[in-house]
Amino acid sequence: MNDKMQSQGIPDKVLQALKRFAVDERLLENLNPKSQIVTDLGIWGDDFCEFYEILSEIYGTEYLIPAECVPSEFAWAGTLKGWLPFSDMKKAVPEASLTVTELDEIMRGLGSQA
Repeated sequence: MNDKMQSQGIPDKVLQALKRFAVDERLLENLNPKSQIVTDLGIWGDDFCEFYEILSEIYGTEYLIPAECVPSEFAWAGTLKGWLPFSDMKKAVPEASLTVTELDEIMRGLGSQA
């Protein structure tokens, strides 16, 4: 599967991190360069912090992810944002979402830095 994903443009180090993080195999099978960390892979909040530690170890860097892209505990609500009843909760949901490709670029120091 790893060769297939690399041929589809999935960054190898992100794939390694996702496997170490134990992302469901079915989600990995449908992974593409535009897969979203929160909505497609379900990684947010404390889980994202743990995932970031794995990424930092694999990449050998600790590039900072822009604050608006760090998925908080409310990140799951991003897909339901219009349904949130409280406007202050809507403001707590990050506006930006990362794809696996964008995350790779940040971890390699190519993306925007906070």
